[in-house]
Amino acid sequence: MMDTPRENSTHDSGVWLLDRIMNQMNAGVYITDVDTDEILFMNSGMKKQFGLVEPEGKICWQVLQKGMSGRCPFCPVPRLLRDGPSAAPLRWEEHNTSNGCIYENFDSLIQWHDGRLVHFQHSLNVTEYHKLSIAATTDELTGALNRRAGKAALAEMAAACARTGEPFSLCMFDVNDLKKTNDHFGHAAGDQLLVSIAEAVRGVLQEGDVLCRLSGDEFLALMRGAPREQAVQRMNTALAALHGVQALSEQADAFSFGVLTPEPNGPARSVAQLLSDVDEKLYEKKRRLHIANAQYALLHSPQRSPGVDFTYDTIYLLDALVQSTDDYVYVCNMKTGVFCYPQAMVDEFDLPGRVIANAAAVWGAKVHPNDKQAFLEANQEITDGRADSHCVEYRACNRHGEWVWMRCRGHLERDAGGEPVLFAGIITNLGKKNKVDHLTGVFNKFEFEHEVRRLLDAQPREGVCVLLFGIDGLKRINGLYNRLFGDEVIRIVCQKLQTLAPPGGTVFRLDGDEFGVVLRGGTLRAVQGYFGAVQQAFSTQQTFDGSKFFCTLSCGCAFAPHDGTTYLGLLKCASSALDHAKRHGKNRMEVFSSAILGPAERAMELTELLRESIENGCNGFSLHYQPVFSPDGRLCGAEALSRWQCARFGSVPPGEFIALLEKNGMILSFGRWVFRQAVRQCAVFLDEYPAFSMAVNLSCLQLEDPTLVEYLAQTLREEGVSAEHIIVELTESYLAPNLERLSGLLAQMRGLGLRVAMDDFGTGYSSLSVLKHAPVDIVKIDRSFVQGLCGSAFDHSFVHLMVELCHSVGIRVCVEGVETTAELAALQPFGADYLQGFLLGHPEPAARFAPLFL
Repeated sequence: MMDTPRENSTHDSGVWLLDRIMNQMNAGVYITDVDTDEILFMNSGMKKQFGLVEPEGKICWQVLQKGMSGRCPFCPVPRLLRDGPSAAPLRWEEHNTSNGCIYENFDSLIQWHDGRLVHFQHSLNVTEYHKLSIAATTDELTGALNRRAGKAALAEMAAACARTGEPFSLCMFDVNDLKKTNDHFGHAAGDQLLVSIAEAVRGVLQEGDVLCRLSGDEFLALMRGAPREQAVQRMNTALAALHGVQALSEQADAFSFGVLTPEPNGPARSVAQLLSDVDEKLYEKKRRLHIANAQYALLHSPQRSPGVDFTYDTIYLLDALVQSTDDYVYVCNMKTGVFCYPQAMVDEFDLPGRVIANAAAVWGAKVHPNDKQAFLEANQEITDGRADSHCVEYRACNRHGEWVWMRCRGHLERDAGGEPVLFAGIITNLGKKNKVDHLTGVFNKFEFEHEVRRLLDAQPREGVCVLLFGIDGLKRINGLYNRLFGDEVIRIVCQKLQTLAPPGGTVFRLDGDEFGVVLRGGTLRAVQGYFGAVQQAFSTQQTFDGSKFFCTLSCGCAFAPHDGTTYLGLLKCASSALDHAKRHGKNRMEVFSSAILGPAERAMELTELLRESIENGCNGFSLHYQPVFSPDGRLCGAEALSRWQCARFGSVPPGEFIALLEKNGMILSFGRWVFRQAVRQCAVFLDEYPAFSMAVNLSCLQLEDPTLVEYLAQTLREEGVSAEHIIVELTESYLAPNLERLSGLLAQMRGLGLRVAMDDFGTGYSSLSVLKHAPVDIVKIDRSFVQGLCGSAFDHSFVHLMVELCHSVGIRVCVEGVETTAELAALQPFGADYLQGFLLGHPEPAARFAPLFL
């Protein structure tokens, strides 16, 4: 199968590349001189698209563009020359000025037949795709761009204005009292209000401006070329247009807005930073509105009805509260900034006294360094007037030098003028409760069970919702940094889950990377809103202690009494939903339904049976071997394929049990067993057939094992098989995006004498780019292209082209999935090195393989 090393091609690339292949492609291909822009070659597909007959010898920007007096300003050639011929192909999008089409271009430098470097462009017409994608980028209700498309438009506008020095303004606005409209008039009226506001703002936008809907009632208008004063004037014009038309809200204005106009020559800011800054502008407006509303309500509130007066002596109130609870009650005079703490807290944490003038410094010095930022931010929000209440958890050092988890809840009271006068609250010593998770400070899994059981026993009318959150990729973060860093990630995730939790929601730390959230009276809409906020919070990279990380969360959701009336029943449903979410892409929420319970139960049972099998020396597993032939019918070797005969479920397909092995961390032990069995069997086959080679698949998780290469070498020595008879196969979908990281590992494998094959080629990433850089010896073209070989011109051209390209750089080609004589006949002229498929031979156990094929 794979019996010769990579060798240099002796083909004349100018002949085979242009004449035999390029004219068969539907995509556009042309080649130009990098100095003169003269067209040296253009395939028939591109000539047809531009209506050209003989463009060779002409200047590219004269025949492929309109209105150009010189080289196109977006020409990729200067960058290609700067990066050099070894750089990856340059991928970019072009809106052609000549025919109006949109192209996705792939540009690189190649060596021409006369030895000089020339510019090679491969162009795909994606105009129709762009038309179809408009629907995927548009908010269905308002017709504005959705959040993803809006952020992309913001990035594009910011970059364009930075280049030209042109000003632009961001106008973020949200609807005033949309909830009141929904509650009083129904959601249809609320939707109509959103549409009316979007239309009013769209009416003041000009060509090149953008409107997008960021979330439920929050929008963003991007005004190119508009300084701040002009942007404010336009937004006020939109507000005026809604007066008298929008009668559903009691507010004078239908919406509030904030405007941000970045300095043209100021420091560059990311999209996230721009959105955060303009959100601050909007928040200032909303805060002034809330204060005005409070004053209005105070002036117009009905007078107290006559009755019995209630009075008490406020001097004794604080002492009475302090004596009635084990928690620490504190009070702050916001006019002076002086705090008063209870004596029990003074004694426990060795404070200088009950009354402290500089409490932020004194108490802040007691806070754990890793929690200090959250502590200071929560207090600063109160000080700045950005929030009227907070709930923050942190560790504080007591008089014995022990770190104790504290939960601080506080509320701010304002006077009639909206000025802060009093801040008071309760600090709970969670360490005394013995019910909290030591890492995160939230209640632990035992309290989670207790709370769910308590609520179910109480049979609340509003129902109970249980959510299970799992961190996606925590193992990868632990591997990238360390487990201590991973613990901090768990803590950060927990803090955000608490911050975003809706009213009536409580967060618990369960085992590992899982959290439980209990919502009393939680509706599906509330749950979806909560997960949407969590998803948005983790949509970008996070930073801790100067190091960046990225993670997402998956969520499973179950409702009582609909999905269960007991703790164990409800937990099982939520766990099944979480597992379903992780198995179907992660970073998503799955609401439990009976449809997912069957596969989930089967998966759980299979996982335990797999674990039992692995612990008993892979009992029940076996290897089958599928033969690989040369085009002339000579046996070259075989591919080892794993099979599992389960006593409970019978024969389980590899696609199912391999995924479970990977998910549950058993693939490393299993993969080593497979490699040793395959090498051992190869030694037996070599005794009968000395030219035999054995191919073995490696899981992507095996490549993360730092001892993998050492194990491969040790196994070859112990089994007495030369490495030249073994091929390790990796999938393109994993190899392509990790090529730079894996190049050293692949070099070590090839240094042992092993050959590397890239499996499923053509189904993953940029195939041509992978071919250029991947240190592989064999490419296995995926069977999906072979199945369409006789009926699809694209598949026919693709397979032909790939064989030629691989041979040009000394890579051998194996075509998989040959199942009919017609496919075999169609492949003969291509000159593939190896063929594999059911037509030639099915996978067979070793006892049958030898008499059938050797």
